[in-house]
Amino acid sequence: MLNAIDAIRIFSGDFEETKNFFVKALGFTIGFEGEGVCVYDLAGTKLILEELDLSDADAAGMAGRFTGVSFAVDDIQATYKELKSKGVKFESKPEMEDWGGAMVHFRDPANNVFTLIQYPAQN
Repeated sequence: MLNAIDAIRIFSGDFEETKNFFVKALGFTIGFEGEGVCVYDLAGTKLILEELDLSDADAAGMAGRFTGVSFAVDDIQATYKELKSKGVKFESKPEMEDWGGAMVHFRDPANNVFTLIQYPAQN
């Protein structure tokens, strides 16, 4: 019935700055771009960036929040250092979790919060 997650939508009031952040800082490739929308193809899932008019009170609350979107990485320390050197704003340093993996949160220019996650090695 339901298949894999096809796309995740995020929102920004500063579309150009956020669009460029995903390309320059995170290395995403634009698969499609149109008026106020940009689609990045990420290994089977699309990340869709949509422009908001922040003067619209209903729309303004859609940007600058925790997204619940996590990006899996093999080496969280190396990824953290590389992204930090590109100006990515992290909320802390990566921390080991009780379940054996590590996590750290970062923000895009629209203040949306994302997570880097390193899962524990499988024996």
